Amino acid sequence: MKRGFIWLIVLSLVFFVSLLVSPVLASWSGIPDQIRLFPDSEFSLYVQLPFRVSDANGRDVTDPKRMFSFLAETIGRNQFQVRLFGIFPVRDLVVDVVPEITVYPGGQSIGVLVNPNGLVVSRVVPVRGVDGREHFPAAKAGILPGDVIVSINNQPVSRPEQVGQIVNQLALPNASLDIVISRNERSIQRKIVPILSVQEDFAGHQHKRYLLGVFLEDPAAGVGTLTFYDPVSGRYGALGHLIADGRGRSMEISQGSIVQASIDSIKLGLKGSPGEKLGTFQGERDILGTIDKNTNFGIYGNLAEPLAHPFFRQPLPIALSHQVEVGAAQIYTVIHDNSIRQFDIEITKVVAQDRPSDKGLILRVTDPKLLAATGGIVQGMSGSPIVQNGRIVGAVTHVFINNPTMGYGSFIEWMVYEAGLGVHREPDSIVTYIERNAS
Repeated sequence: MKRGFIWLIVLSLVFFVSLLVSPVLASWSGIPDQIRLFPDSEFSLYVQLPFRVSDANGRDVTDPKRMFSFLAETIGRNQFQVRLFGIFPVRDLVVDVVPEITVYPGGQSIGVLVNPNGLVVSRVVPVRGVDGREHFPAAKAGILPGDVIVSINNQPVSRPEQVGQIVNQLALPNASLDIVISRNERSIQRKIVPILSVQEDFAGHQHKRYLLGVFLEDPAAGVGTLTFYDPVSGRYGALGHLIADGRGRSMEISQGSIVQASIDSIKLGLKGSPGEKLGTFQGERDILGTIDKNTNFGIYGNLAEPLAHPFFRQPLPIALSHQVEVGAAQIYTVIHDNSIRQFDIEITKVVAQDRPSDKGLILRVTDPKLLAATGGIVQGMSGSPIVQNGRIVGAVTHVFINNPTMGYGSFIEWMVYEAGLGVHREPDSIVTYIERNAS
């Protein structure tokens, strides 16, 4: 009697543990919690034991071969349920039929100009004053590496040269300046006494200047690649990855822009040493668009005017993540001047993702011309669009340090939704878009 009671308890515990872990097991078995489909497409999913799928009315829709199939006929949301042993509900399965999205592939080389909300302190250093002694103005004011200088005497700063200009305009002997810093998302006010020092310029001439005793990071993010743009709304996406500061933290962007860039030369990528596109851009006179969003999937904003593409006269449909295949594909990028070129690659692995996450693709450069010119994937190529079977499927994001012929990519599905495309709204007409940006 006692033994039977113990077994009953054990079986009950096993049953309840199974219920608790079954949502995790459902994910491990390849059952997503959300699927996006375009109209007139069909989706099939093998449902592994011990799970089955039921519709909103509780009817089992798993066929005898353990397949769940769905034909997308009308736009809208369809609710299903994953059930343990076909009885106990463990998670929802949502099938969203969404409008097909078409955008132009990018490939243009861009310079990224970022005006963050302040400047990151990379180092705190001593200052030798005109009295010949070492002073520690920043350290004495309690400023630490990683702090963000937001303003000096209520004047916001966004470029390193601004700090020197403001300090030398306002500083007086032995007088303090009010400085606002941001640390761990907290705003802190401090007083700092600039130190008068003798500095030597490139020509060997000496000048007296007030210094704070800090090294600041230049917020210009360098050269990258445009991934896609929508000719109707004017929205674009680029880079495919986050812009971070020198400490790897997300950079909050207040007034950023992308500009035309020209590639002058390539630093060849080698094993253990990533290559790089070496380019130039003129700054604000060549602005292509604004930056209003900086995420794990790249930067986003509005173009100043529609762009032409040498390879595509019409926009291409995007591929949803489950439509991407292992096999041949092409990327579009610039390796000289500002001319977009097409190169062959191979997608070697597709990671099953039912929610936004980076590194969804692994790819290998196979084009001999690109390998000869760059050694594979190089810095500045981030954002280069990947096209497969007439659809945009993703963007190049990272290179393998020990094998520059290979790298990662993000799915275009996550990027276009991050840009705000595909939401249920009436888009601007192209006439409205051009008129708005011409004013």
